[in-house]
Amino acid sequence: MPLNLAQTAISVLRLGENALTAIYSGITRVYPNEVTVSIDGANASTQSGTPGQSMNNLIYTVNPSNGSTSGWTAAQISAATLTGLPAGFTATFSASGGLGSQVGTWTINTTDGLLPAVDTAIAVGSLTSTIAQTSWGSISVNMAGSNWNTASSTLSNFVGSGVGLSATQPTNYYTAVGQLWGSVSGISGSVSSGQGTTSISVSGVNSYRAVITCNWTIQSTGTASSSVSISGVPSNVIFTRVPIFEINAPPWSTNPVQNMQFIVATYYGSSGAVIDSRWKVWVYADFTGGSGSGSGVSPYYAEQNRSPDGSRQLRSYQNYGGSGSGSYTVIMMSNQSISGAVWANDSTSRSYIEQSVTWNWT
Repeated sequence: MPLNLAQTAISVLRLGENALTAIYSGITRVYPNEVTVSIDGANASTQSGTPGQSMNNLIYTVNPSNGSTSGWTAAQISAATLTGLPAGFTATFSASGGLGSQVGTWTINTTDGLLPAVDTAIAVGSLTSTIAQTSWGSISVNMAGSNWNTASSTLSNFVGSGVGLSATQPTNYYTAVGQLWGSVSGISGSVSSGQGTTSISVSGVNSYRAVITCNWTIQSTGTASSSVSISGVPSNVIFTRVPIFEINAPPWSTNPVQNMQFIVATYYGSSGAVIDSRWKVWVYADFTGGSGSGSGVSPYYAEQNRSPDGSRQLRSYQNYGGSGSGSYTVIMMSNQSISGAVWANDSTSRSYIEQSVTWNWT
C-alpha cells in the first residue's frame, strides 16, 4: 500500500544503497532510535545513546584574556554567561587555580540532563563566554608605632584576595627565658590614613613575643595605600614548665675513678605549664691534673645548647684528661631567666648553674 506523505506522521524515508537507514518524523529520527552529541575544540568529546538516557557533561574551557594582568573575582565567576548553545542546552561556570593561573570551565548539558531527540554537534566557535574581569591592583602599606618592630611594603599583582603584614615586639620586649606572655590585652592598631584594613588581629599568648597582623583586600583596579598606627604592650607574664636537671653519677662507688665519668639527665617534668622552646642545656666537665691537647684540655663539653628531653633519658659520658690525675667538676647549666633581648642577640647565652658535682680521677 503506498504511503500518503501528506497525511501520515512519517514524512521522509531515507534509503541507503541497499537498506533502510533511518526514518524521521518531522526532524525527529525514529529509526534507528539513537542520537549522537558532540563538542569540538580543546575538550572535544562525543557520546551516543538512546534519547532520554542520562547524558554526560560536555566541557568547554576558557581563560582570562590576560592571566598576568587580570583575573576573575567570585562575584564575576557567579555572573558569567555562555551564549550560542543549541535550544534545550544549558551551562554552568566554575573556575580553579589561583590568580595568574586561573582556568574556567563551562559544564554543558541538556536542561533535563538527558540525551536529546536529535543529533547535536556544538561548535565552540559559535559560543560566546562572557565573564567580567578585574585588573590586578596594588597596595602600599606602612605600619608604625612605638614599642614595635614595624614594617612597610608595596604589594602588587593581586585581585579580590587579601594581603597582610605583621609587626612584632622588638627584642627588648621579649620575655625572659622561662617566661611567656599569658595575655596580649591592651594592644590595638588603627588606620591613620588610606584604605582601611579588612581585619586587625593580635596574637602571642603562650609565646615570648606579641604579634599584631593587619589584613587588606583590593577588589578593583588601581593603587591603594594605608598607614596603620600600633600601640600597647602585652601583660600578664606566666612562668613556664621548668626542666629537671640530674647528675646521677658521680658519686661513684670508688673515688677516684679512671678518667672522667658522669651520667646526667635533663627533661621536662610533669605536664601542666606551657613549655618554653627557648630552654637550652649545657653539660661539661671542668678538671685539673690533665696535660697535653685534645682530650687533655679543660673544660670538656659533653653537651652544648641542647633542648631538654621530653621524658627522662640518662646520658653517659667519659673523657680522658691526658696524663696525670686530679679532680673534675660536672656542671649543668641553663639559660634560665636570660632576658629576651640577650637571647635574641645570642641564643647560646647561658649563666645559670643548675647542678654541679666534684669527684677525683686518675
